[in-house]
Amino acid sequence: MMNVYCDCGRLVWLDRSAMDLKLSIGKTLECTQCRNKRISGEIELLNRHFNGEDIFAEE
Repeated sequence: MMNVYCDCGRLVWLDRSAMDLKLSIGKTLECTQCRNKRISGEIELLNRHFNGEDIFAEE
């Protein structure tokens, strides 16, 4: 296990192999709060898209 900093400044404990895998496929290392926020935004975007809204319109 090793700890790294998330972009928000929180420390994240990760297994070295998990960290290497995420970095090798171009993912960022993020804490659970930032990950949940990102996923929530992606789900909201998909919901808007499939509800027929213009996802590129300014909110």
